[in-house]
Amino acid sequence: MALHKQTAYVALPDRVLAVDTASGAVTTAATTEAEPLFKLSPNLENDLPAPFVTEAESPLVLTTFFVHQPGAGTQAPRAFMEFTAIPTAAGAAPWRLPMDLPEWAKESQSPVVATVVGASGKVAVFTLSATKSASTTTTYAVDLDSHRVLWTKDLFRAASVTGGIVTGEKWDKKGGDYTAAAGYDLATAAEKWRAEDRTNVDVMPAGPHLILATAVNKDDYRVRYRQLLDPATGQVKRDLPDDLPGSDCAHDGAGTLVCTGRDTVWAVDDTSGALRWQLPDKNAGRIAPQVTAVWHGRIYAKATDGPLTLDARTGADLPTRPGLAPYLVNEYTGLALSETDRSLTAYPTSG
Repeated sequence: MALHKQTAYVALPDRVLAVDTASGAVTTAATTEAEPLFKLSPNLENDLPAPFVTEAESPLVLTTFFVHQPGAGTQAPRAFMEFTAIPTAAGAAPWRLPMDLPEWAKESQSPVVATVVGASGKVAVFTLSATKSASTTTTYAVDLDSHRVLWTKDLFRAASVTGGIVTGEKWDKKGGDYTAAAGYDLATAAEKWRAEDRTNVDVMPAGPHLILATAVNKDDYRVRYRQLLDPATGQVKRDLPDDLPGSDCAHDGAGTLVCTGRDTVWAVDDTSGALRWQLPDKNAGRIAPQVTAVWHGRIYAKATDGPLTLDARTGADLPTRPGLAPYLVNEYTGLALSETDRSLTAYPTSG
């Protein structure tokens, strides 16, 4: 699910639903033009990646459907992807870009998934990967103006788009692992930088100015790396200390990157990578709450005695406690999930 203003967009195997969070009204924003390859599980669980909403004057909701065209006459049946862009403006029609699946995806024994990792200007990037095979990954760049594929790159798993650079991990066929973080030009796919070869490399987005890269020394598995890098150059901005586990990070939109791990929360400056605070703090007698969302300098979280908010810059508990801990929030709406029946409720926000 993705949130844009007062609308929540929900990806399903054959359509994207638009939910008006003010009224609860549900409409279909887009559907596939062919038979979907996958369907919802019998218990209605939906593990598809969320749609991606571009940050532009005329935003687009981006997703990819996997579809099947039955054979007819001499025409053989065909499985392919529909990269779909849905304008958020009222009355504007979606457009679709059909794309052939790569051979590895057609032969994959495990389900394939397409995840839009980012967009900058008029170019969006998504990865196609097999859920149970790390080596089978292809990254695509799509021109949102001309509705065409700019480039594809096999054995590269994109993680983020920052400015005009796509960053991610390179797969080494010989080593059978992701061995290097790398950055490529968004428009041309020309390599801009490549980090030192390591093993178990994992690159994650870390706000508008940083990426988080973790890895293991290929000659000594006891040596581990957790570094904040400049996505434009690959330069190490900060080596993170060993007592900061976790790599699930979210940018608050106001200069702070908030990351969580098991019973750990910490925050860094989104440009320099300087550590601002961390929890737990034994000296202050403070524990780490369970973070659910961050937004505009505020962290929403859960503690044993209920929901709470923290100042993202300082980590201090804010005096006014909310009645809920939303999982998605913006200037219009907060979406919270019930702990009992897993129902979703929308609440108006301010500021």
